[in-house]
Amino acid sequence: MDLDSDFDQSAADFDNDYSQLSDVDEFVARTQDYAEGRLAPDAYRAYRLTRGVYGQRQPDVFMLRIKMPGGIVLPHQLRAVAEVVEQSPSRLGHITTRENIQLHSFPLGQVDHWMRYLAQTGLTMTEACGSAVRNITQDPWSGLAQDEPFDTTPYLQAIVRFFLRNPRAQGLPRKFKIAVSGSPADRGYAAIHDVGLVALLGQDGEPAFKVLVGGGLASMPRSALVVHPEWPARDILTPVLAVIDFFQEHGNRKLRSKARIKHVLRKMGDEPFRAKYQEYLDKVLIDPPPPIVETATIHGPASQWTFARPSEDQGQAPGFERWAATAVQETRIPGRVFVAVRLDRGGEVSRAQLLALADLTERFGEGKLHFTPQQNALLRAVRVDQLPELHRLLVQANLGLAGAGTTADITSCPGISTCNLGITFSRHLADDLVELTEQRRDGDLTIKISGCHNSCGQHHIGTFGLYGALKRINGRPAPHYRLMVGGDVGPQGAVFGRDLGLVPARRARTAVQRLLNWADARRGADQTAGHLLRTAAPEELRAVVADLLDLDQGATDLDFWDIGASEAFLGDTTGEGECAV
Repeated sequence: MDLDSDFDQSAADFDNDYSQLSDVDEFVARTQDYAEGRLAPDAYRAYRLTRGVYGQRQPDVFMLRIKMPGGIVLPHQLRAVAEVVEQSPSRLGHITTRENIQLHSFPLGQVDHWMRYLAQTGLTMTEACGSAVRNITQDPWSGLAQDEPFDTTPYLQAIVRFFLRNPRAQGLPRKFKIAVSGSPADRGYAAIHDVGLVALLGQDGEPAFKVLVGGGLASMPRSALVVHPEWPARDILTPVLAVIDFFQEHGNRKLRSKARIKHVLRKMGDEPFRAKYQEYLDKVLIDPPPPIVETATIHGPASQWTFARPSEDQGQAPGFERWAATAVQETRIPGRVFVAVRLDRGGEVSRAQLLALADLTERFGEGKLHFTPQQNALLRAVRVDQLPELHRLLVQANLGLAGAGTTADITSCPGISTCNLGITFSRHLADDLVELTEQRRDGDLTIKISGCHNSCGQHHIGTFGLYGALKRINGRPAPHYRLMVGGDVGPQGAVFGRDLGLVPARRARTAVQRLLNWADARRGADQTAGHLLRTAAPEELRAVVADLLDLDQGATDLDFWDIGASEAFLGDTTGEGECAV
């Protein structure tokens, strides 16, 4: 196999264009209708959200959400996003857990210009928000993972193209999220999605998917239900369409907080849900969607090889050893590796960093970049002999952090800094905990933070999960975090963290540190701290932090200040969030 011809610059043939300029023309017309009073504010807001334009805490400015199916983006698209990032007051973009990029604080009058600018590169904002099929995510290793039976990317793209702008998937009771995983390891988090697809080979030896339905986080989290242990990959549009038809008729349109399909599943119960779903599947099978023609080649057994991690005395640059030990993972192709680019503060990225990533994507590996559910970037199929030079250039671009995939690689939403529903400055807590955990080497101990209960930071599935909450101490409002321990996603599905209670924001670091110290001191020789935290009894863990949870008699002035805040906590300052519109 000629690795250079197979992988280098393969993005030249990758069709990553999902845009239509007519979407922008329509947005301009509908916005004009709204401005001139022909479209009611509520109707315009619902429409605006379906075009990825989302209200934020600050008045008269908006967040732009750019869809990137599978987290896949090409160099010319990165350069376009970089120019839009530069127009944001913060001059920063935000990689989300849904493999999108979000940009904040744009006046409505500027939105159509940048929407058109992005669309000319193939990037769309259509159905990035609102009651629609949102950005479809995928295992960022898909196509090159050692444990996958086939590349799921052609199926991902077929699902995206079928449902994008599809009238049958419009006006849903709530948002609808789909994820694709390349193997039972579930790196795409299929278990926590409305529809999750996990690749496998069917009994006939052909590509197939295990189909899961009804997963989700936020209030009342639920691991998805298996409705098909095996479904032919070429016909995967059929069960997904059946689920959407089912959701259209049974989602709660009166109470938006209970509208997701996980609530339908919870209300019906597993077996009645399966039976009702089968009714909709039978209807779809009468006139099914077309089969997916451009299918992936089945992989043979992966070559077993190991990247020889370097040591500092081999003459490489300072920091290269630890960076290579954490950022680099083997692909299924000998001599080719994944390189994770760690992006801290909830996936913050600047214009200069995006431009650097575009250049590096063209120079190293397969020619396309993947964003990950951990809010990082992933270069793929990089030659091992190029790693020292790649590391040097990443450091030069302030992208050379070690620790990708370790405890210090923390997931966080923006929190109160921009979100109407935010209660706490979640990214400031992330900074605090990065400082605490930077030297840890754990690969199975994660920290995930949200600014409210809605789980944009996926706190339910972190080994440590924290979400912002308000609690009154002696009648005075104080910023807190709900502390959860033991969450995870893997072959067994989703396991959600056990609730240990509310801890004041300023004491959250102490709580995490104590629990880490406790686990380090008690774990067995063949046991990780992460495993111990996931398996210990909640009562045992709660005792470690009990004195931090009840401060009615021991609060200090600092307990009424959020981390990084410029003033004392004011209490319930949340507005009407648009994630439920």
